[in-house]
Amino acid sequence: MRLARPLAILFVLALSLPASALAVVIHVPEDYETIGEALAAAPAGAIIEIAAGAYPESLVINQPVSLRPAQDDGEVLLAPSADEPVIAIEDTDSVSIEGLSIVGGEVGIFVTRSKDITIRDNIVSGSRLVGIKVRLGAADILDNTVFHAQPPYGMGIHVTNTTQWPPSRVIGNLVFGNTRSGIYTNMTGMIKVFDNVVTDNGQHGIAITEMSHADVFGNIVVDNAITGIQLLDMSMAHICDNIVSDTRGSSDAPQIRQGNGIIVDYHSEATLAGNTIQGSAQHGISILFDSIVFLHENSIEDSQAQAVYVDESEALEGSGCATDA
Repeated sequence: MRLARPLAILFVLALSLPASALAVVIHVPEDYETIGEALAAAPAGAIIEIAAGAYPESLVINQPVSLRPAQDDGEVLLAPSADEPVIAIEDTDSVSIEGLSIVGGEVGIFVTRSKDITIRDNIVSGSRLVGIKVRLGAADILDNTVFHAQPPYGMGIHVTNTTQWPPSRVIGNLVFGNTRSGIYTNMTGMIKVFDNVVTDNGQHGIAITEMSHADVFGNIVVDNAITGIQLLDMSMAHICDNIVSDTRGSSDAPQIRQGNGIIVDYHSEATLAGNTIQGSAQHGISILFDSIVFLHENSIEDSQAQAVYVDESEALEGSGCATDA
């Protein structure tokens, strides 16, 4: 009886601690020489803390774990020579990848058949196909820097085939200098694309395509080649409060579909509200091929052609947007 009350207090205190305080923490290279060895030994829910240094490894994660740098100021660099995903997250949930530098690989971070994935504050560069990719899964892609995905196919962030999965979020990323699009979706359920800076990409800044559903809010989309923001192919979106400037145009696209700040095309439907569009090589807003757009208080300046161009489509008066992140 004398032990019962202290034990009960300890039990309550344990329940009140955050999960991270109760997790097993594994240190690389102190406990295991490589990250791969640490993953093989880690129990579900473990935190793997990685000391600064270069690790020429490709990793496969198939259980709940967290990867993060140790508590110092050095860089944790993953730069394998193999042409495969640098980090592949497969058939699992509750994985966190935070604060790593990832160079090269077919894909920098690849999420498939997984959910409750957090990819935060990483630097991903030089991928052959995609910096960060989600296919048949769901992830929060937050505050990463993704750049210089390689010719001829490289994209920054790609979310695809997620209609049967929870919503993904792409928020607060810097995405620049990729060969093709900065942020690209196709066949997604609802995806939230908020507060990203997307610049100097070789095709579209942000492209929502192939029956995707999206909220595209508060992004800064500057100096992209074909289109600033594209909505295409029976997709639906609220596109609100973005700044889109200096869309250059490119010979890689038909004349009518290049150089537009925002384009809504091919049976798509959108609300465009509160956007600021400047310096488009062609139209500020272009609405094409049986699309419907509700327009409200967009500011359009310095377009080389019309501010709003409508061809075989409807442009109607709309209202503002409201959504939660």
